[in-house]
Amino acid sequence: MEIRGLTKVDFDYIISVLDQWWGGPAGRRADPMFFYEFGEHALVAEQDGQVIGFLLGVMVPAPAASGYVHLVGIHPDHRRRGVGKRLYEQFTERCRGAGMKRIKSLAAEGHEGPVRFHESMGFESTAVPDYAGPGRSRTVFIKEL
Repeated sequence: MEIRGLTKVDFDYIISVLDQWWGGPAGRRADPMFFYEFGEHALVAEQDGQVIGFLLGVMVPAPAASGYVHLVGIHPDHRRRGVGKRLYEQFTERCRGAGMKRIKSLAAEGHEGPVRFHESMGFESTAVPDYAGPGRSRTVFIKEL
């Protein structure tokens, strides 16, 4: 498996398959700004010439000095094989090299998979009521670098 930067071809492919990978409407969450504006931070996992996962993230400079993971997707046939972990590790190393002090990510409350995944990688999780507006609680994951 190779982890590398996102290209326009990769982004177009991800948009075309994301609803299938996630079993429902999700493609709109992969906003094009994550390619055009923040694409230098986005990563893909590729195996045998095929994209099997991606991470759309950004780095926010001081005073926040944080890497933020917006969206991660793994091809259903490649889940639970370390693809997400490798993407996060690569993004974390890039953040550390850029002087970021922490990594942050979010999940809708009630989704235990993301909680287990992030906690297994050393993230602290906190449920925050109304984080995304009234009645829209989120679990916030933070890992200090």
